[in-house]
Amino acid sequence: MAALRRVRGLLFSALACADALQGAGARTVRGVCVARAGAAVMSASPDGRIGGSLAVTTRRGLSLSLAAALLAPAAAWASGGATAGKFTSIPIAKRRYYGRVQEAVYEFLLLDPRSKASDDKVSDFFGENVLVRKARIKSNCIGPDSVCKSDERKTSRWDDMQLTMFLLGNAFRIDSSKSPDRIPQVQMARKFFAEVKVFKEALAKADDADAQIRFASACKLLDTYLDQVDLPPSSYEVYKTPFDIKAKKLCAGGNFCI
Repeated sequence: MAALRRVRGLLFSALACADALQGAGARTVRGVCVARAGAAVMSASPDGRIGGSLAVTTRRGLSLSLAAALLAPAAAWASGGATAGKFTSIPIAKRRYYGRVQEAVYEFLLLDPRSKASDDKVSDFFGENVLVRKARIKSNCIGPDSVCKSDERKTSRWDDMQLTMFLLGNAFRIDSSKSPDRIPQVQMARKFFAEVKVFKEALAKADDADAQIRFASACKLLDTYLDQVDLPPSSYEVYKTPFDIKAKKLCAGGNFCI
């Protein structure tokens, strides 16, 4: 934005300069105005094409150059949206949630009824045993434990999988006005969640045949989702071992890290 304001300022200055010299025959000084306008137009166009064919030796030429430069951000900087750069939403979401999503996929695949998943694996996946927050004493707090101590909080791998799959899918939204319910990645994630719910019910009923059918159906939905968020399908060897669930950080000089 600062660069855009500078470009606009240069162009308006050049336009005023041309008005002041109109018809004065001051060719040398007018050349300075034209050079100033040309530099502004060229700086508004990274590839040097905007304004390249416009005549800026007259007020009309400068006006056209100004219009081209003011419209330039839509074209020249259009690639600066959610899919460009290291610090935009999709790369950040990938670093933040990839590890947790992949770890959840790894643990979910252990529930395959064909491998005779033990009750321990089922309880590990659906039970609340994933530490979210450690118990701690608040600093500089005066009072009883009920006031100064925050309790430990845990969640299940299944609940964490639902949360991170939704957040990762929602990061692929390209239209800020679109509801999450209309994002393909979120829609596919919710279809997977619904199928896993039915699979869990089949496990509770000890219906092995239905559990196998539901698990296979859930895996197909999961593979579609993984493809939509740029992750390999569940059949890949990468899901044979646990994942590091810590969010990856990226630093750009100094202490600016995300």
